[in-house]
Amino acid sequence: MRCDAMKTRLSAALLVSALLAGCASYTPQPIHPDRTADALAGRTLSDPRLLRFLAAELHKSGAPPWNLSTLSLVAAYERPDMPLAEARLLQAKGGETTAAALPNPSLQLAPTYDTTTTAPPWTVGPVVTFLIQSYGARPARIAQARARTEQAREAIAVTSWKLRGKVRTAMLDLWAAQQAAALAAQRASLAERYRAVVAQRYQAGMVSAATLTTATLALNQAELELASQRRASRLGRASLAAALGVPTTALDGIDLDMRGIAHPRQPGRLEPLVHAALTSRPDVLAALAHYAAAEAALRLAVAQQYPAIDIGPGYHYDQGDNKFILSISLPLPILNQNQGPIAQARAARRVAAEEFLATQTNVLAEIDQARTDWHASVSELDSARRLRKAAADALKREQDAFAAGQIGRLRILGARLAYLQAQQGALSASVHERNALGRLEAAFYHPFLVANRSQ
Repeated sequence: MRCDAMKTRLSAALLVSALLAGCASYTPQPIHPDRTADALAGRTLSDPRLLRFLAAELHKSGAPPWNLSTLSLVAAYERPDMPLAEARLLQAKGGETTAAALPNPSLQLAPTYDTTTTAPPWTVGPVVTFLIQSYGARPARIAQARARTEQAREAIAVTSWKLRGKVRTAMLDLWAAQQAAALAAQRASLAERYRAVVAQRYQAGMVSAATLTTATLALNQAELELASQRRASRLGRASLAAALGVPTTALDGIDLDMRGIAHPRQPGRLEPLVHAALTSRPDVLAALAHYAAAEAALRLAVAQQYPAIDIGPGYHYDQGDNKFILSISLPLPILNQNQGPIAQARAARRVAAEEFLATQTNVLAEIDQARTDWHASVSELDSARRLRKAAADALKREQDAFAAGQIGRLRILGARLAYLQAQQGALSASVHERNALGRLEAAFYHPFLVANRSQ
């Protein structure tokens, strides 16, 4: 008897241990705003963890080149967008675990004591109920959860490309501001020399006061433009830091690699990329996964029109009698056959189908607009370069004439100002062309703003 009792206790202990082994424990993870604020303010591009991440992603060690590709990885590491997308993927995977789980049996126990009988007054007996789900319900739930996981996975790719777009825009703005500031500095210098020559001639009585005033106003305008472009450069660095998710001070001493923007590769034939974008862009695949989830939801709703069954085998000790029972319960589909949820799921599937078509339509519109913008910007840039070439030729003729003593200093300074103005026009057209390349990147999910191999 003692041996049997020990075996019973051991079996019970093993059963309890097995049940507890599958239990999860709760670990609190409070958020401390002061700590997160200090961490945000202290971010730098020399953080060892960031550098290890970049080395793993770039497949090379050492100091990374701070170009568009690398800085896009920095944004993915530092900004909350990517961790949020990854957390949603984990949440979706948790939904897969929930959908695949089998329902636990239920234990029912209702002891009864009868005070009016002379027989043993107790009625005691456990009933264990097992749920038999509707046919096809569990596979439909699993399919729906997997589709949602795939949608969340594609959302990570969408988030990554959007982060690259933010960094690309900030780098383009910064590059344009820096180039414009350099030209504005040259213009201010030429305007100052032009005004000095006019002032000398005014002192000599060779020009009128109005001519001196015009030269002074031109100098003031050039200095104002220089101040504006320098301000734009500073704001560009701040915008780039914001796109990266780091404070502006993190860019101090960083040598930004702008070769991909200064000398980008020109796109080849775009037609092969159109079909790929319409069928495999991450947002298209996410919309397709959303439709698959809606399709699975309809399958589930149809499966649930057939009732699930609860089967409960049990035992009763009823006032001295041993009774074995089998309880079966199921809802009777008399008043409705789950038609409401089926209609909702069918309508939701249609909505998901229309959303998928809308996504493809938007992608095609983005592609057409980006291609139109790029072709127009290339034509604009060609015209601006021709004007710059004409201004350069005119400057060369004026320089030769000045060397020969045929024209004065004001004439040669005017020719240099005209050439500088043509350079500014070419820069504006270059910025438009690179912005158009950025739109092509966004439309095709394909990098174009990368440096030529010869650069």
